[in-house]
Amino acid sequence: MKRIFTLITILCALGAGAQGVKPLPSLHTEGRWLVDKHGNQVVLHGVMDTPSNYFNGGRWEGSKALGWWDHYNDTGVTNCLAYFEKLFKGMEKAKCDVFRLHMDPAWTNDPADGYVYAGSAGQASDASGEADIKKFNPERYQKYLPQLYLKLAEMAMKYGMYVVVRPPGVCPHDLKVGDYYNQYLMYVWDVFSQQEFVKDHAGQISIELANEPVNLRNAQNQDDPKALHDYFQPIVNKIRENGFTGIIWAPGTGWQANYISYATYPIEGDNIGYAVHDYTGWYGCSDANPDPQNKIEQFHKQVPVVDTNPIIITEVDWSPENPSAQGHYNEHNEWVQPNYGTWSTGSTSKWGKAYKAMLDYYGNISMTLSGTGCLFDIDKLLSTGNVYPAFNGLEEACGKACMDWYADYYTVNYPHADDEAETGDFYTIESLKADQESFDLMIGDKTKILLNVLYRDGHTKDISDVATYEVDQPSVVEVKNGSIRALANGEAQVQASYTDVQGIIWKKSFVVKVTGLDLGALTALSSLSDITNQPFAIVNKERQKMFYGPENQNLDMGDPLGVINNKSISGYMFKAEAISGRDGCYLLRLMTLNGSEYSVYGKPGYLNSQPTTGWCSFILGLNNQNGEDVKDGAVWEIKYESGKGFTLKNMATGKYLKDAAPAKYDAPAYFDFLKSSVTAGIHKVERSVDNDAVYTLQGIKIATLQQWDALPRGIYIVGGKKKLK
Repeated sequence: MKRIFTLITILCALGAGAQGVKPLPSLHTEGRWLVDKHGNQVVLHGVMDTPSNYFNGGRWEGSKALGWWDHYNDTGVTNCLAYFEKLFKGMEKAKCDVFRLHMDPAWTNDPADGYVYAGSAGQASDASGEADIKKFNPERYQKYLPQLYLKLAEMAMKYGMYVVVRPPGVCPHDLKVGDYYNQYLMYVWDVFSQQEFVKDHAGQISIELANEPVNLRNAQNQDDPKALHDYFQPIVNKIRENGFTGIIWAPGTGWQANYISYATYPIEGDNIGYAVHDYTGWYGCSDANPDPQNKIEQFHKQVPVVDTNPIIITEVDWSPENPSAQGHYNEHNEWVQPNYGTWSTGSTSKWGKAYKAMLDYYGNISMTLSGTGCLFDIDKLLSTGNVYPAFNGLEEACGKACMDWYADYYTVNYPHADDEAETGDFYTIESLKADQESFDLMIGDKTKILLNVLYRDGHTKDISDVATYEVDQPSVVEVKNGSIRALANGEAQVQASYTDVQGIIWKKSFVVKVTGLDLGALTALSSLSDITNQPFAIVNKERQKMFYGPENQNLDMGDPLGVINNKSISGYMFKAEAISGRDGCYLLRLMTLNGSEYSVYGKPGYLNSQPTTGWCSFILGLNNQNGEDVKDGAVWEIKYESGKGFTLKNMATGKYLKDAAPAKYDAPAYFDFLKSSVTAGIHKVERSVDNDAVYTLQGIKIATLQQWDALPRGIYIVGGKKKLK
């Protein structure tokens, strides 16, 4: 968690509230949605706060019996609760309906000089701030959990807010499965989920497992795509064993910005969502690059679970540049221009516009601002009882923007009372509509079925994830979580069924035609002598993912069938060029889909690695031209081991390539190099660009330009370029 050091930032002391149905209806997950007991889809908006004398701006105090700093005692509990009740009243007026509660470690830390938490053994010597758990005292946690934290949760619920609870402190920079911090989190959530109050309010209280993991490796301290799953799944299992059935939010790595591995190794069980953070400059978006289309696409790349689970952004804020203030360095050690007291610097009309476009595009993303004082002016609330946007109502800051947004969002996607009768126009379906009833796919394509029911009162509901599907030719296509995946050439009938609250079954049928290339068109090379004779695709043998160049220069990986049939990418075949005087070293030039050599700004485009501290590999130039980050970043030592495959070692980093990240791995990954067995080369099959056709980002033709107005909102490929609707 970022600790903001300006006075106004301290005013951003965290919290949330709402004027909804009371008592609060119960929520659970259904597909990618939060829903109430009736299946009505819910999206939440609010703030975060922490019960800390310091971060609450000294607006409440403890007894100070031991000194000026002694606030975290029984007197402090009483005064802290009284202070937060005033905040919660303000949050309710500001149309908040979710509150992210940080169980601040100021209460769980033991002030005694000689005390050291036995569970901190293994902690790095340089751990500091809230990542340092040496002072954590289980007895204090067990005392203040029911006396303070759960009282705050109960009070927030009283004022119409669901509560997301995060553990005391923040993750240390480096984690590994089974480490001391893993056991610390296990203890915190074991005790928490045994509380009867928590179990009794599983529909209103949810758990955010950790705050801002950065690097997370497996138990052998190796990079491993399953490490996130293996770190948090045992904690989830323990919580469920204790009887808590509510929603659990899992964090990603990279300060809660990387969820890619969850697409393959998701957290298992019911009622699982993912907690994400978002600040200016993240997900390829800033005031300097405020393109909503790019924001939407980059968010999807880093948070692919937005397609399958509910998402909540539990930290986000912004305010414009303020030359009279002081800037700071962020978690990436990047300079942040001075602003009006938020963690990130940005403007509502630029970054904020793209951020809201992303929320509205996906529809299943809830959010909490990083602090109460980032939404409204706390001192004005305390003096007048009314709420006014933070930062004096500055139009370009998050306070004014979110107060306006929350008021609009408050009228849609809200929960209904648990005991509400499922009768009347609101619960009576008039029709079932599909955005399209036929699909022409290529092998490997994956696309969403978009199904909506229209109710008599006029509102609609997306049932794509919760409908049931029957396929007459399961060898041709499969349907999972409302997505069709093309498996083989052929034609299939898909029937969707949905049963409404009155027991009426609604049905819709689809015709799916599948054509295209299959992996039989590719054969494996088996020696170094073969690699300079023809282009080849590169597939990670363990993960069965193929490298490709997307429409921009960053390297990416995907399912091989999907890659070779994707019309919207730049290419996936590489040509090896031996380097004179450097035995075993090669350049790898990307080939385009039509078989020509890929170029960047008129120069040859080669596979490069950033330094190990970077975040990607990419397709750019040589000799520090056109984007090469480091000397020899495009030079690869390639070896072949019989029975295992090819390895790629980058001569700039001295490390091995495994995925689309930089070549940073100590141990080699093994790859298949696959050449085309088709005489003309498979790049030229079904690859012509139709300027009148509209494709999805996966290369699926869904319409013509004449049908553009009838398409749902989204990003499409038209004439080989992306277009936002």
